[in-house]
Amino acid sequence: LSKQSTALITHCLQSSESTPPRTLPKLYINRHLAREHRTNPTLDPSCKNTVFTQVRPRHAPAGVCMGLLLLRRWPLSYNQWWECEFITEGIIDNGGGFRDSLSDVSEELCPSSGDVPVPLPFFVRSSNQSNSSSNTRDMYVPNPSCKDFPKYEWIGQLMGAALRSKEFLILALPALVWKQLAGEEVSWSKDFAAVDSELVKLLEVLEEVDREAFEFITVVRYEDRKDFIRLVRKARLEESKVQVTPLQPCVPVPQPVLDLLTWQQLEKKVCGDPEITVAELRKFITFEEFPPDDTRIQNFLEALNNFTSEDLSRFLKFVTGRSRLPVQITVYPERSNSNALDLMPEASTCSCSFFLPNYSSAKACEELLRYAVYNCMSIDTDKNLWD
Repeated sequence: LSKQSTALITHCLQSSESTPPRTLPKLYINRHLAREHRTNPTLDPSCKNTVFTQVRPRHAPAGVCMGLLLLRRWPLSYNQWWECEFITEGIIDNGGGFRDSLSDVSEELCPSSGDVPVPLPFFVRSSNQSNSSSNTRDMYVPNPSCKDFPKYEWIGQLMGAALRSKEFLILALPALVWKQLAGEEVSWSKDFAAVDSELVKLLEVLEEVDREAFEFITVVRYEDRKDFIRLVRKARLEESKVQVTPLQPCVPVPQPVLDLLTWQQLEKKVCGDPEITVAELRKFITFEEFPPDDTRIQNFLEALNNFTSEDLSRFLKFVTGRSRLPVQITVYPERSNSNALDLMPEASTCSCSFFLPNYSSAKACEELLRYAVYNCMSIDTDKNLWD
């Protein structure tokens, strides 16, 4: 069955396809308000200004959808689910704006930086994020205190749509969550250490401690310690179970597909591959209209060789609106100032195109490219905002 699972998954997805809408729903999104909310989410507990809320469907009392229609079982070729009009940003959205908005939603759900507030209440940072001894310090878990289940269902539908398509919804969730979504059994010793490694170690010590040491550290009776440990493990393993259930992407994805996927495959199909290397990135880069042995290409590739995985992810987002592979990139020579040196690079996220200027050295290319991918993310070159 394992050898045939890929073919079976493809067949199940294709046979369950529904007809996509003829016209894209158009969404007006104010990302300036969303950024203000990210700075201090406590000022607005309703989170009405987040991109997530601006994208999510809103239903009138009569049941009429006032925003984006709920996601259906669209074919793989349907790669743009809505059209964005970013308020005060000059963009004609042929896919780049949509991918940018999806990245914004991902960042609001599970911020990639540990130094910023979490703008939405659906996921909370794992205990390991404050534990310097853990090697899984970037994970989030569903918030056990959040009971807004319709919005968890909406997140699950976005996950399912990503699984069916070439798009990604990047959620930094541990194996504990992905296994539950894939219907796999979870294990305390194998899975919970990625959430709270200190608690796992503490309970291991508590289980093996001798009676003399035990009396000094806890009010739990020595004879009851194993029952106490069992109950703690059970409670922690199941504390987000009611939030995980509506996350299952069963609306856009048939249940047999979820049954065939391992948790690792499910994570990769929804989120993409988190680790980016230059060698892997180069497989997806095509150079067009350059003469043979062009020094611009040499400088560009040498600059990328000095990029970290995070730098490469930023470069991907700068060019494509996505921050994970796979995605195809086409590199063209910069034409408008072909004789000038050391200009800032430009990109078109709609066509996943990168326009490479002339650089005096690979070092200059590296410095300007790194500055651009970290500081020049607004979209303002498609049209005049005053038109």
